This record gives sequence, structure tokens and C-alpha cells, in this order.
Amino acid sequence: MRSIISLLIYLFALSVFTVVGILFIMSSFIFPIQLRYKSSRALCWAVLTSLGIRIKIMGSPPPPGHHIYMCNHSSFVDMFLFAYLMRGPCTALIAKENYSYPILGSMLKRFKGISIERGDRESAIKSIHQAEQMLSMGYDVVILPEGTRTTTGNLRRFKKGGFHMALNTRAPIVPVGCTGAFEFKPKNRWSLSPRTITLQYGTPTDPSTYDSLGADGLRQQLEQKIKELTNRKFEDEI
Repeated sequence: MRSIISLLIYLFALSVFTVVGILFIMSSFIFPIQLRYKSSRALCWAVLTSLGIRIKIMGSPPPPGHHIYMCNHSSFVDMFLFAYLMRGPCTALIAKENYSYPILGSMLKRFKGISIERGDRESAIKSIHQAEQMLSMGYDVVILPEGTRTTTGNLRRFKKGGFHMALNTRAPIVPVGCTGAFEFKPKNRWSLSPRTITLQYGTPTDPSTYDSLGADGLRQQLEQKIKELTNRKFEDEI
């Protein structure tokens, strides 16, 4: 029964995504940038709702602009969840393969998404520099520091790129813990389990501490914050 229900949900969500995705792409050539990002939140809400997801947000976000949002990565719906969180112009570092999908790839380009190629260090450095430029223009930047989705539900150790970006730009990092997305649809299961997914803002980092912490200290601080927000352990702690 779960398989049949999941198949029906996928088909319904795909039709919703196709319609609202095309409308978003078309309207993005007309709407001013602020309205474009407001419409993207509505799009994300529509897609998530069509998948049977209810969203619960805890905590308060800082004012939009010049922040790095770091979130744990546990499901394919994460890109819609974290785009829904944003309140102003933003971008994100997104795996290159996502740009090859019809409609989604065009949406990411209109959303000023930054392509990053996994396993290619030079490409990753270029992507980080692009994100730094977007921060300097007043955008918020979303990063999933684990790099890839967890297959166990636990956390993966964070990669350093985003922390060097924070040091270079003096941008505060806003930790966001996501719970429920893994249970909704883990990487190694195709069926869905509709539920409430909780997104919880943590306290932003203080850039005045960056020089004393360095990249490693900042990474350890964020790992601890995400661990507390999700109540999950890291895979090497199990």
C-alpha cells in the first residue's frame, strides 16, 4: 500500500512541479528581483505540500543579506526546504548534476544557483569564489557542508570550503538543523513517508571570533551547533 500511495504522490508532485516551475521561469524574466524570490518561496511551498510535507519553523532568522546558511543534508527535498526558508535574495552551492534535469536546471539558473562539481577541487574553489562575490552583493548563500546526503540518518563531517568563505568575507554563519527529512525519504529508499519536517534556526556565529578560531575551529563550532539542533550524532561517533 505504501508503494502505491508513494507512486501517486510522486505523480501528483511532478505535475505540480512542472506547472509551477514553468510559471516561475517565465515570470522570472518579468518580476523584479524581490518579487522573484517571494514567488520562489511560494513555489517551494507548493512542491513540498504536494509531496505531503508539512513545514514547522523554529527560531528567528537574521535580517536578509550577507549571511551564510549551513544546513544538514538528508533528503532530495532539502533544496526546496532551504529555499523556502530564505526571506530575500539568495543563492546556493548546488551539485552540478542537478542542472541537467529539465525545468529544474533552468530554475536553478534563474535562481542564480552556483554549480559545484563534487570531487573536483579546482572547480570547488571557483564555486566558493563565486559565492563570495554574491555575498559581497548582499545575497545570502546556502551551503550543505556535508557535501552529500547521509545514508544513515546521522551527520557527516563538514567540508572546509564554506568556512574559508566565512573567514574571507567576515559573513556570519547561520546554522539550521533539519529533522524529519531523512525519515520522509532517505537516499536508499524510493517510497515516501509524508510527515512534518522541522527546520530550526541556531544562533549566528560572531565574525569577531573568526581570527582566533580559524577554519578548523569554526568548523568544529558549526558541527556542534548542527548536532545540537538535530539531536543527531556524527557517523564516526557511532
